[in-house]
Amino acid sequence: MRETTTPGLRMKTRQAVTEALADTALELFDTTGFDQVTVADIVAAAGISQRSFFRYFSNKEDVVFGDRIPSAEEVRDELLRHLGRGTAWDAMRATFHEAAQQMDGDSGHWKRAARVICNTPGLRARYLEKHLAWAGILVPEIASRIDPGSRDATLKAQTMLNAALGCFDVAVARWAESDTDPLAALVDEVFAFVQIPGA
Repeated sequence: MRETTTPGLRMKTRQAVTEALADTALELFDTTGFDQVTVADIVAAAGISQRSFFRYFSNKEDVVFGDRIPSAEEVRDELLRHLGRGTAWDAMRATFHEAAQQMDGDSGHWKRAARVICNTPGLRARYLEKHLAWAGILVPEIASRIDPGSRDATLKAQTMLNAALGCFDVAVARWAESDTDPLAALVDEVFAFVQIPGA
């Protein structure tokens, strides 16, 4: 009797191919420059057809971002796990520490992706758009826990979140060019530089 492949196994195979293709493309982007690399270059290096490439990615940008960068909802859920344990600033540090630990688990991929994003203005702009999406969901959660009812709560929450995103970006940029410290340790170090009274 012929053995059939289960949907779960097919999904795992697709994920493995997607990740391998992304790693091939990121290596090219990192060494040659995102704007200089074409889809034809990627498929030649990966040994597949352009048609196969477009089964996995809509365009080159999706290779860099894909579904690995957390959605605003995923970041909010992680933040909610930490809110109430210490200050709101502590909760944001813990949230980004968790993200950093996950990136440390696949550092080769994430370091290449970070370098490509930092060195490509168009990708940097798209990354900042994700920050704006995160802010739209996270700011109300933070504001509701600092000075509830105060008209300044939203302003404080926006300031804190932008400071946290800045800290995370500084840590990622340093880590991407470093062969030493894990990102989670750098995140903790950079967040410790910032003191927010009453946060």
